[in-house]
Amino acid sequence: MSIKPPLAWIGAGLCAALAIAAVAADHFALTRGVDQAVVLWVNRVASHNGVVNHAIWSGSEMPLVMGVLQVALFWYLWFAEGGKPDRALLARSFGGVMIVAVLSRVLQLALPQRLRPLHDPESLFHPLVGVDPSLLNRDWGSFPSDHAVMYFALACVLWRRSWWVGLLALLSALYNVLPRVYLGLHYLSDIIGGALLGIGFILMFERFGPQWRAERMLAWEARRPGLFYGAAFMVSYEVATLFTDIREVARGIPSVVRSLAGMS
Repeated sequence: MSIKPPLAWIGAGLCAALAIAAVAADHFALTRGVDQAVVLWVNRVASHNGVVNHAIWSGSEMPLVMGVLQVALFWYLWFAEGGKPDRALLARSFGGVMIVAVLSRVLQLALPQRLRPLHDPESLFHPLVGVDPSLLNRDWGSFPSDHAVMYFALACVLWRRSWWVGLLALLSALYNVLPRVYLGLHYLSDIIGGALLGIGFILMFERFGPQWRAERMLAWEARRPGLFYGAAFMVSYEVATLFTDIREVARGIPSVVRSLAGMS
């Protein structure tokens, strides 16, 4: 009996997650020296001006130059000349971006926790003037960088359709992730690992991912365009903002669960 494509993908995902979990500790040990050297060098050359550091932080968090630009480029290609075949490929690839975004969050929660340089005393990172050390939740590890996973995955999708559109998306991704090393929010290997995960998953998904779901989406677009594009706007918003509102809600779930467990 043949295995249905969704079940095959679930099985492949579980095997990949187990393999990543098995090598995560070795990865951290292997890259520790390089990560430490990069952190110390960046920390040494960092600005001592609080206004400059706050501007770098604020700029790196602006959705307009991160996800919004990439999503706008995606919809540019969607409405460019090419017709249904190109839209089918874009729809399938965008689904892959959504899946790998969820996968990166699962890995952050499931893998051995790696503290961010900003929160790790062993990193010897000195918090920058003008940057609040409590910026990010300590309960989530830094590997892999979900920013790198999402935005490099989307840049890969766009690059494979148009090199100049992909170049703009790549520059946007770099603008987003490199300041996070400067600010002590990620080690360099968090960024590289996230980028490789996002790009590798998209390349695999475009080769082996299910085509019939993309065709179903296009049929829905033709039949109910208002409903389709309304839903597409909502999904695009979440991708452009890296699911910020959903993540904020999820951030409080562990404390709620602990409170309920304490009451029982």
